[in-house]
Amino acid sequence: MTIKSYIISNSQGDTIAISNFGARLLRWITSVDNQPHNIILGYERLEDYLTDPFFIGAIVGPYANRIAYSNVTIDSEKISLDTNEGKHHLHGGNQALADIFWECTEHTEDMIRLRCLLADGFNGYPGEMIIEVCYQLAATSELSISINVLADQTTIAGPTAHPYFNLGKDNSINQHWLQLNSEHYTPTDYMGIPVGKIAHVEETKFNYLSPQLISEKTLLDNNFLLSSNDTTLYSDNLNHALLQSDDKKLSLYVSSNYPAMQVYTGQHLREPFRPFQGVCLEPQFCPDSPNQASFPFHLTSKQQPLKTQIIYRLEK
Repeated sequence: MTIKSYIISNSQGDTIAISNFGARLLRWITSVDNQPHNIILGYERLEDYLTDPFFIGAIVGPYANRIAYSNVTIDSEKISLDTNEGKHHLHGGNQALADIFWECTEHTEDMIRLRCLLADGFNGYPGEMIIEVCYQLAATSELSISINVLADQTTIAGPTAHPYFNLGKDNSINQHWLQLNSEHYTPTDYMGIPVGKIAHVEETKFNYLSPQLISEKTLLDNNFLLSSNDTTLYSDNLNHALLQSDDKKLSLYVSSNYPAMQVYTGQHLREPFRPFQGVCLEPQFCPDSPNQASFPFHLTSKQQPLKTQIIYRLEK
């Protein structure tokens, strides 16, 4: 297949480009002081996404984040997943959702729907999976990303969106303001694998309950928990975060029906980007949830599909 881009737009000056490769957000151009301004990182050339190692703007999964030692147990059976980060499994393994071509099944002025089919055993995941993502742009500068997973066997799933946001006018997230509504986070080891605890953010560097300035000294690649319940089983969204530009002319509100959100400050970005050029706000299940009994999660099956929604809303 050939990599393509599709445009959705609204009447308020928002134009969003989305690719059939990885169902990726390529750019989000909005109007600030009557001037066009792109708020997400992207490559200049469309072809560069084909060799992207950073998940720039991609839908990642089938299970976003890390699975410890690439193993899960389903119905008493140990399942081995693809290993692609040391001994561990990250963002669905090699050549996963971010690096395959999706089929565009519907495209209107303000909406696009893409679909992919994963065969039984793809990167170790049990069952055939149909994954569908719908991007819908409202007149209120609200981008809704609905991701649904249907499986013909009991399996694990938990995909998410992976855009890098930069609301300012330089190539750094320096002096952005960040507020996280989570009172708890999941501590990890040096490889980003949860140690099995749910800890309070009070008196830690992870306390963003009130807005905090972030800079190139802020090193975050951590998961923040909003609910101990599996909120994907309900329709109401949780308010995860607020990100503001240094001049506070742009505010980005993040909500979803996922119980947690990964925050990553982009410190491992390299050429053609630079470290800390964007921040990822990725609603999801907690990392390694299938192996952690205290983390909210459910297996995806014929009887229980996964239905998720992520909303990025701009105020300006």
